[in-house]
Amino acid sequence: MGVFKKYRDREGKPTGPRFIQHPRERDPSTGRIKYKTIRASWKKKKAQEMLRKKQDEFYEKMRFGIVADPKMTFGQLLSWGLQQEVMQAKASALDDVSRARYLKAHFESCRAAQITPLMVDNFRVKMKRTVSEKTGAPFSGTTVNKMVSLARRVYYLGMDAGIVTTNPFARRGTFKEPPKGRYISDEHFRSMYEFLPSYMRAPVLTAYMTGMRRGEILNLTWEQVDISEGLIDLAAGNTKTGEPRRIYYTKVRKLREMFSELAKRGTTEASNVFHWKGKPIQPMQVYRKFVNACARAGVGPYRFHDLRHTFNTNMRRAGVDQVTIMKLTGHKTLSMFIRYSHVGGEEGKAAMESLDNHLAQHGCTSRKRGEPENSSTPYLLPKRKRVSRARLTH
Repeated sequence: MGVFKKYRDREGKPTGPRFIQHPRERDPSTGRIKYKTIRASWKKKKAQEMLRKKQDEFYEKMRFGIVADPKMTFGQLLSWGLQQEVMQAKASALDDVSRARYLKAHFESCRAAQITPLMVDNFRVKMKRTVSEKTGAPFSGTTVNKMVSLARRVYYLGMDAGIVTTNPFARRGTFKEPPKGRYISDEHFRSMYEFLPSYMRAPVLTAYMTGMRRGEILNLTWEQVDISEGLIDLAAGNTKTGEPRRIYYTKVRKLREMFSELAKRGTTEASNVFHWKGKPIQPMQVYRKFVNACARAGVGPYRFHDLRHTFNTNMRRAGVDQVTIMKLTGHKTLSMFIRYSHVGGEEGKAAMESLDNHLAQHGCTSRKRGEPENSSTPYLLPKRKRVSRARLTH
């Protein structure tokens, strides 16, 4: 146990990064301590700090009598994890319960400590071939990734609590699939909008013009809407990312008129801004009515979440800077911003036209500067010198 270098150079001298060997667990049958070797750092001081931290964690568990339970089944561990407050506070807590059913069905006969990374990979392949009861189609790679992510999160919670020592779901590969989001043109939106029920038009218009998520819209209350200032105030507990957002709609005439009309109608029967017969609108209602409207209008098929993609793209096309758009949509990373931005045919043509003009100005194309586009001539490649066969033979 300690800090050491694992590799040696040609002369036999230690080289490379430093590794540490720290106590991991105590065998309940023999009482012997088991050790684990991990890569630490190139710097000796940092490696020593990591070793002391691992040692302190081990002896703290021993002092409080926290010992991993080798008999705990995977189902028991998963049920324990779902009951933790940190898991129940997630926006996808209900979805986690349904995903846990498939995990338990596959690993129900296994103990939590016996699951290996190979078993996890086999689970991923099997679920990719399994037909979903909800959609009638095989599970998508994204859904399988979320199942594995759920189990990985629960195992990490178990490691923090000291009831498991390893995480077989860590560092597992993920299925790569093209993003599902699509851009809804203004023409298609208007056509679909006409076939929506009256109570569904307000939430759909809000999503189209604010980029808010479905859950943020359906759970929106009048306490979060300031009619006089014309803004929507989303607290940290109301957003998926856990960060507050403010959406200013006072300059958007349609939204301003819509919220004013909803407020005048009287909402004493429901605290939610959007409701149906005094009851909150359910996500499945939104899904069915939106898909049905698209089918009747002959557009799409689109998803309700595509309205968020559309808002992001329209804001970018309107010339709004990236930072402002990300603040309004709640995106934290550039990758997510790019994923929600779509490039249409007109933008692609304009980009290529700009490239052609730039090359023409620098003399890199056949078209001369100031020359009309239709007057360009083909590229003239330099003629190759012909070599006779007689010269080649010699």
